[in-house]
Amino acid sequence: MADRPTSAAKSVEGLHHDESALDRALALRDQFARAQNDNRKQKETEAEKPPEGSKMVNQDAPVLRPTPSGPMRQIPDRYAAATKLGKEHDNADAKNDAAKIAQQFRSLQGKSHDHERDRDH
Repeated sequence: MADRPTSAAKSVEGLHHDESALDRALALRDQFARAQNDNRKQKETEAEKPPEGSKMVNQDAPVLRPTPSGPMRQIPDRYAAATKLGKEHDNADAKNDAAKIAQQFRSLQGKSHDHERDRDH
C-alpha cells in the first residue's frame, strides 16, 4: 500500500497546458470573427426597421427661413458692423496707449542712464 499515491491529482500529468502566443492569437481571431458577424447582423436588422416618426412630422418639420434682404436687413447689419468697428477701434486705442507708455518709459530710462554716465565721468 505504500506504493499507492495518496491523491489522484498528484499523479495526473499532462493535463495542464500552458497557453502559447499561437493559442491566444487563434482565440482572438475567433472572437474577432464572432464580433464581425454580430455587427453585420445588427446592421441588417437596423436597416430593416422603418424610420422612426411619421412622414408628416418629417416633412413638415420647421426649417430656418432665409434672412430677409433689403431694408429689413440693413439695420441689423449696420448695427453689427458698427459694433465690430467700435471693438476694433477700442483695441487699436489700447495698443496705441500701451505703445506710448512704453515709449515714455524707454525715454525716461535712457535719460536716467545718461545722467549716470555723466556722473561717472
